[in-house]
Amino acid sequence: MPVHGAGTPALPGPHDERAAVAAGRASASPQTLTAAPVRVQAAAAAGSSGQFVSYRVFATRYDPITAGSVEVAVPDKCVKFAAIGASTSGCPPGYFSGLDYRVVVTRDNGASMAIPVKDVGPWNIDDNYWDLPNGTRPRRLFKDLPRGLPESQAAFQNGYNTVPNCTNLDKRTPSGHSGPADQYGRCVLNPSAVDISTPAAQQLGFSGAEWVTATFLWEPGNALAKPALFRNGTWFFRNTLSTGPGDFSFVFGQPGDIGVVGDWNNDGVKTVGVFRPSNGLWYLRNSNTPGPPDGVFRYGSPGDVPVVGDWNNDGTDTLGVFRPREGRWYLTNFFDRGTADGVFQFGGPGDVPVVGDWNQDGTDTLGIFRSGTWYLTNFFDHGTADGVFHYGAPGDVPVTGDWDGDRSDTLGVVRSGTWYVSNVFGSGVGQQVFNFGLKGDQPRSWR
Repeated sequence: MPVHGAGTPALPGPHDERAAVAAGRASASPQTLTAAPVRVQAAAAAGSSGQFVSYRVFATRYDPITAGSVEVAVPDKCVKFAAIGASTSGCPPGYFSGLDYRVVVTRDNGASMAIPVKDVGPWNIDDNYWDLPNGTRPRRLFKDLPRGLPESQAAFQNGYNTVPNCTNLDKRTPSGHSGPADQYGRCVLNPSAVDISTPAAQQLGFSGAEWVTATFLWEPGNALAKPALFRNGTWFFRNTLSTGPGDFSFVFGQPGDIGVVGDWNNDGVKTVGVFRPSNGLWYLRNSNTPGPPDGVFRYGSPGDVPVVGDWNNDGTDTLGVFRPREGRWYLTNFFDRGTADGVFQFGGPGDVPVVGDWNQDGTDTLGIFRSGTWYLTNFFDHGTADGVFHYGAPGDVPVTGDWDGDRSDTLGVVRSGTWYVSNVFGSGVGQQVFNFGLKGDQPRSWR
């Protein structure tokens, strides 16, 4: 991240908090801050308690080359080569023989089966959609699509990669019409992102074409939120939701700073930063280690409360501020622009802003904590809550995170060093209660 100074978000106006009366878990999809080329939701699901990445995808059936073979095909030739022990020459580093190259396919009726990868397809051979653009095994094609969104699904549902004359399945014969295409220019006829061999399908009771949850056993999920603290310039991190001191700590920041945590470089890891109210600067670092900031940015005004989130579902957390005196949020999809891409009314003086992906769609949206009551919305722009939940008490410090790896951020409060975190939206005791830190610490979550 480059060091860049810029202006502050503006557009002050009168306070206009609206009544937020709703209940239950919301399911609507949020509005993004900027128009995206494709707005197909990548619906993620939990896999093996968050240990491995899982996505809900469309599956089809094929007849394997080896009769009777129980196998799956995924659209990544490098996974196939590594899985069958073939040469991975020409593939990025990170494809090692000996990893557990199996896909757990789970049907909606609960039937589940771990099936080895032995082929590639059905549409693309370089669309490892389950990977990050710059991770251990980077997504090689279609990097503008959100992680977890197969190119075939984006093409079939939204016309992604439409070409003037897509070819038929033989890759040679022109179809005579424009249409969304795969990496070979073939007309995409269905959204399939995993192919199940006929023998495997028979064991699974799979009819041949349906939506399933696919869990990729060679891709660690690293999605489970863990507790962190910021105290007078020192960060403390724990690796589990359990009582104890920090597993590691380091200095980054100074007394008076407000600690923030986010994935600043789309590598799948949330790392530290601080907002310094005295000068309106953000100091961000790309690793949870001591050292100088990787980026310094100006964004905000005196009295603003910093917030961080992935506002446009691109895998990168960017900056925002909540201005209590106005009840307005100023959010940006960039680090160095200095002006807001979206200004939204939600909350008011005395409220504590909270951010999270409340509905598993990959986009962080808004919330406020008010004396033990949470007001959460899946939208940026309608000003009312989609869910109102009582969890905590006046004086508690709110903290949000995906505590169980199901890809939904839920609630937590910290009370004099005791954490109460819940995996559901609603009243009641926390699923996890543990001691970490002291009264006055700034609680955060990381992964």
